[in-house]
Amino acid sequence: MKTIIKKMLVLYCVIFTLATIVSSTLQLVRGIAMDGNLHIIDRAIVTLIGVITITLLTNMNLKNKFLNILLPYVIAMALFFFYVWLTGFWDALHPNAYRDIFVNFTAAFILVAIVLALRQKFTA
Repeated sequence: MKTIIKKMLVLYCVIFTLATIVSSTLQLVRGIAMDGNLHIIDRAIVTLIGVITITLLTNMNLKNKFLNILLPYVIAMALFFFYVWLTGFWDALHPNAYRDIFVNFTAAFILVAIVLALRQKFTA
């Protein structure tokens, strides 16, 4: 269990750092000099949900392979929708907030699932 938590922490730090650097670079290119604290906290929570999802994908060992993929997706999507809903209490939501999180996460999930499946195929 300790090794799983250590891997999660390292993965979280790497993804959050890369996401922050990319986001900051894109904002600077667009002429935006500052990133809001709420946006950084949002990024941190979204990254945490993503890391939990990756951990579930790599450590779930159900007999049904389809459920090994579907269950982490459903859990993560529920967490994302809950977080978007919760965010609406202190920040105005974009009219397409739920659609955007659905599309963006689904695309990222498919990409990560493919990469993990390929890694498993070539390392096994």
